[in-house]
Amino acid sequence: MLKQTERESRNMNDFFYEMEGRQIQKMNKVLADVELTKAEEKTLIWLAGWEESTVDHLLSVIEKTARIRADKKGGYAHKSKCESEK
Repeated sequence: MLKQTERESRNMNDFFYEMEGRQIQKMNKVLADVELTKAEEKTLIWLAGWEESTVDHLLSVIEKTARIRADKKGGYAHKSKCESEK
């Protein structure tokens, strides 16, 4: 689980600190029980300071990848949205 560092130890205004906190919450929801290394945690916390759409796109890719892998393990053939619309 990602944990935001204390506000006092950061050189960041309130707006960006609160935005980073929301981004970290979203990441924790998607990552759930995934065990991360300290380096991975550090990178994701750094990423949480980026634009919200950047984080949302990355989380979307992670979720899609997890669904595809789960479908393959379950024996289901995965069809992308584009393939199913043909």
